Amino acid sequence: MKTFNTVAITALLCSLLWIGCTALIIDEYIKVVQTKEFQIQMKDWDIVNIKNLNKIYDQALRDLVWRCQNREEILISNKPYMCHKIDKV
Repeated sequence: MKTFNTVAITALLCSLLWIGCTALIIDEYIKVVQTKEFQIQMKDWDIVNIKNLNKIYDQALRDLVWRCQNREEILISNKPYMCHKIDKV
C-alpha cells in the first residue's frame, strides 16, 4: 500500500508539473503570436499609408501635366509658373 501511495503521489506531482509547464508554454506562445499579429497590423497600416501617399503624388503629377498641356498657370509656393515647349536643336 505504501508503494501505491508513493506512485500515486509521484504521478500527481508529475501531472501538476506537466500542467504548469504546459500553461507557461501556452502563455509564451500567445505572447509571441500577439506580438507578431501587432507587427503585421503595423505593416498593413504602413502599406495603406504609402498607398494613400502614392495616390496623392499621382494626382499632383496628373494635375501638373494637365496644366502644362493646357498652358495654365501653376502656383508653387505662391509663385506663378508657366510651361513652355522647348524645341530640340
